Amino acid sequence: MKKNHSGHYSVGMIAAVLIGLSAICPFASIHAASSAAQGNHVSSEFLYKSSSLDSPLKESAGDASANPPIQEQGVPSDVKQTADDMIQSLSSQPPFSQWKDAELSYHPLGPGTHSWLVQVNRAGKSIGYLIIGTDTNGVYQLNEYGNGPGGPYSMDVLRQSLKSLAETELSSSDKLQITPMYEEPLLAYWLVRSSTGSELCIDAMTGDPLPVEVADGSWKHKLHNNPPPSTVNFLQTQAQSVTFSADPFSPYDDLGWLQSKQKLSIHNTDQFIDTLRISPRIIFSATSINFAFGGPLSINGYQAWRSPDDPSHPILYALTQHHDLSRFVPLKQLLPAGEFYRLDS
Repeated sequence: MKKNHSGHYSVGMIAAVLIGLSAICPFASIHAASSAAQGNHVSSEFLYKSSSLDSPLKESAGDASANPPIQEQGVPSDVKQTADDMIQSLSSQPPFSQWKDAELSYHPLGPGTHSWLVQVNRAGKSIGYLIIGTDTNGVYQLNEYGNGPGGPYSMDVLRQSLKSLAETELSSSDKLQITPMYEEPLLAYWLVRSSTGSELCIDAMTGDPLPVEVADGSWKHKLHNNPPPSTVNFLQTQAQSVTFSADPFSPYDDLGWLQSKQKLSIHNTDQFIDTLRISPRIIFSATSINFAFGGPLSINGYQAWRSPDDPSHPILYALTQHHDLSRFVPLKQLLPAGEFYRLDS
């Protein structure tokens, strides 16, 4: 396969490359065993090297084998430390027992590598993920995590989405640049830029096209301007057992929650916990910016993280289901951004 003079590939060419790529290795990967202090090595997937705008793996023109710069030779030690501690803590809980001694692969997200996808793999298959990012003080935090197959940035999902877009939104002569992105509060997506100047964004979980306001960033003015949360030192927190309030369900199975009388008053952690005891199935909706949360979200439980220095104020992650994936998202991101609704049993 050859590039054109611009160094990029047509839609058809990219689709052909995608077909041959692993579903659990979406872009330039740095692999490290979770329980061994060994050197990392880089395994660069062809698609990401050749077509990501913001990839740190810059290659010289026409040279697909150019060596990556020094910053891609390893993962920041703080990222590795955060991931190792989180996985050690999670694997002590029954739903995450398979995470013990699993293989980890690290993937930078977006420009500046301020966020990282950490895939948890066993026997060549993804069994979970973490997304680690920095807060306003530059301290690494656990943005979200998931247990099971079907996490974000699947190459299979991207491949199918690009094939559909090639039939509707994109010309077969377009040359694409593709970058994996992650933005607060919980927006995981692929940024697709064409040689004609157009931009498309693809949801990294579902593969659905996102609104045009994602590409230009105009959606962010719809977020409430809340003071940034205080820094949490995750190296001192421990995962508690998962609390399940109900069996998994979909917010689309029963739309009765859309009635105004179903709206709940949840503004803090205690109210969230108390509500789930009474109404075991609740739904979070951020109305016009649900896409930024992967919502609306059906919530059927939570997991608390406690610090020994402040055990009375746990950090809560709401449990929501996406097919076979149990996804845990920080409650602090949901509380100011939308509303909660009761789904009657």
